[in-house]
Amino acid sequence: MQVTFVVVGVLAVAALLVIRLAFVLPALEHHQLRKKPLKIIEEKSIMVLLGSGGHTGEMIRILSSTESVTKAKKLYWVISSGDSSSSIHLQKLQNELNISERSKTIELPRARKVGEGLISSIGSTIKTIISTFKQFIQMKAFPDVLMVNGPGTSVPICYFFFILKLFGIHSTKILYIESLARVSDLSLSGKLCYLISDRFIVQWEKLQTRYPNAEWYGILV
Repeated sequence: MQVTFVVVGVLAVAALLVIRLAFVLPALEHHQLRKKPLKIIEEKSIMVLLGSGGHTGEMIRILSSTESVTKAKKLYWVISSGDSSSSIHLQKLQNELNISERSKTIELPRARKVGEGLISSIGSTIKTIISTFKQFIQMKAFPDVLMVNGPGTSVPICYFFFILKLFGIHSTKILYIESLARVSDLSLSGKLCYLISDRFIVQWEKLQTRYPNAEWYGILV
């Protein structure tokens, strides 16, 4: 009898999670954020991932052409540990826009290094996931919007905030901008984050055709 109650309980919880998932999954909803042009997203706090190399360069150029960063009351910048290049770019951007006092930097282990082997990259990814959840769960306040553009580290960050949304803890809007380099297909990170992103923006029209939930406004960088 006890086993029956346990099974029924597990099935009931699973059913509730499925219903909740269907309710919060952005791919099945039409969010208010989706209606706003990228340049006029006005939120109280924004978290931005600077994913090193070309990803950081693209994100900096995107941010430089929008008013979102200058209007935000709080800014969280996520960079990979040891990524001195992104730190330099970030410092320059903060000085240009006069946003240093409203900014906080968070360092995470890189999910996967360039040229890293499969087995080694699995270990790096697990380390990044653990570090992401450990650091973010201690935040006093969560951001209203998360902006990422494709590095591997974006996956655990996006899923952390989606889990918070799933359990009704906080509703951070996920804004994923696919890299300019992705012309005919999404990156692995893009494919993993496509369904859970509140807005998924691509820079090539053929991608918007293949992925109907994606938005296309031309090249942003």
